[in-house]
Amino acid sequence: MGSNKEQIAGINTPTTMNWPKKALMVTPDFFNVEYAINPHMMNEKGELNTIDQKEAHRQWSALKKTFENLGLEILTINGEEGLPDMVFCANQCFPFLKEGQLNIVLSEMHSEQRKPEVPYFKTWAENENIPTHKLGDRPLEGMGDVIWDYSSGKIFGGYGLRTSIDTYPKLETLIDQEIIKFELLDEKFYHLDTCFSPLGNQTVAIVKEAFTDEGLKTISQHFKTVLEIPLEEAINQLACNLCCPNGKDVVIQQGANRTNKLLREHGYTIHEVNTSEFIKSGGSVFCMKMLLH
Repeated sequence: MGSNKEQIAGINTPTTMNWPKKALMVTPDFFNVEYAINPHMMNEKGELNTIDQKEAHRQWSALKKTFENLGLEILTINGEEGLPDMVFCANQCFPFLKEGQLNIVLSEMHSEQRKPEVPYFKTWAENENIPTHKLGDRPLEGMGDVIWDYSSGKIFGGYGLRTSIDTYPKLETLIDQEIIKFELLDEKFYHLDTCFSPLGNQTVAIVKEAFTDEGLKTISQHFKTVLEIPLEEAINQLACNLCCPNGKDVVIQQGANRTNKLLREHGYTIHEVNTSEFIKSGGSVFCMKMLLH
């Protein structure tokens, strides 16, 4: 893998941002597992996982309430029939600020099954008077692969499994900022948000096994503290698909006990939720919301 820290002429250096005050969520009205586009969607027999719809709604509502209790204003889009993964709304857009105004880059989803989700987010943004941008036909899966570190203003990007590295130059030009990139090779960690989570305070949680040696070196250059999530919890509880919306509180799937102990030791307050029905489709806390300014 080549250098993760390219020098791009004319691209601005990051500046410290405020933590988001809002989040977008998509109702799970049509959430289901109807196809397999990641290893989490099938059971040990190779069959598609079965979803308990009532339990999924309970879990989604409890997650929404948890975010609200942490001070986030939650905006919602209704799920659409035939789009069972639309609930994972970190994927369809990448939000950024331009001259102080929220803008949104619309994704080009890698999987054919998920491409029809994006127009609904375009319509939502237009109704909210949020400018939207389209970069072309190279795969880009929003905040699934392009992640803000709000405390430093840096942006980190994954490529190789869902997002194409070829889309990053256009994105960097649009947002006028360098993106620090990592190659992803393990299908279990198909998005960067499954293995990399900035926590503020120059701290990041990672799944070490998901990164190349070059990637691990780059991470150590950008964070003072690197917390390694146990591989078993990263796979079974999607423990690194957590959300830290303010630099102190962490919302995470219940049962990731070793991860929670590690986070508490470093001063974070843990808020456990149950997203077990959504883990059957390969997503958890981070996937189920899109933080917004």
